[in-house]
Amino acid sequence: MWNVIRSELSKIRRCQILIVGIVALALCPIVQYGSQLIVEPEYRELNFDFAHLFANVIWGNSQIFLPISLVMTGGWFIDRESVNDTLKNIVTIPVALPKLLGAKLFVTGLLALLFGVYSVCVTLLIGILVGLPGLTLSLVWHSGIQIVAAAFTIYLVCMPMILIFGQIRGAYLGGSILTFFLGYSMLFFKNGLLLSAYPFSAALILVKFDMAQYNGATSPTSYFLAIAGLCLMLGITLVLLANAGRQRDVIFHHIKKGKNRHRVIARR
Repeated sequence: MWNVIRSELSKIRRCQILIVGIVALALCPIVQYGSQLIVEPEYRELNFDFAHLFANVIWGNSQIFLPISLVMTGGWFIDRESVNDTLKNIVTIPVALPKLLGAKLFVTGLLALLFGVYSVCVTLLIGILVGLPGLTLSLVWHSGIQIVAAAFTIYLVCMPMILIFGQIRGAYLGGSILTFFLGYSMLFFKNGLLLSAYPFSAALILVKFDMAQYNGATSPTSYFLAIAGLCLMLGITLVLLANAGRQRDVIFHHIKKGKNRHRVIARR
């Protein structure tokens, strides 16, 4: 398994789609701070400081930027096997397709953590450049961990989307757009139970993010229900990986059948 993961890690250098994630996560703190400058005065945060910027970045990343970036990047990793026409070669060697897809998901998970760390650094830089007050070591530590943890939980929620749209040739871009709408939709859930059950908002609840301040939740959320929602996404991911193993057998059968047909024609 490690050899497969190491092979997938070496492909990151050729992943030009990573630029989308890098730019998107850099834009998030800029957009969050810039929105304070352009909204009507009555809607502005009067004491907008580093704490507000970090919280806004967590919300913006989880609602928009991370779902798009992760599904686009993870889907690209899987889609390359079809575009480069290497899938038919992979199924004839002793590497299980679920193991290959699992390695690609693992690499995407590492990227999610790196995206989180990168987002913390960019947020710090933007906040310092614009001169925001309230920067303390404890705030950076707490908010930094929260941003990285949210990046990972959002990745767990996005895994089924990565697998589904990555295996449909050229569909990962459409999948990232659909995931954007799914992430944005948590803005409209006001009931605490619905927020806890909905996977994207559950990802934020698990990192103890205050949902009421950003989407106007009207009742308390449930930590255990959020865990259940995330476990559901993990279960769907496992089912998709198992189904990929059966697809590999079907592809291998067709390849073997095609080779036998060519042999028969050659004998004639």
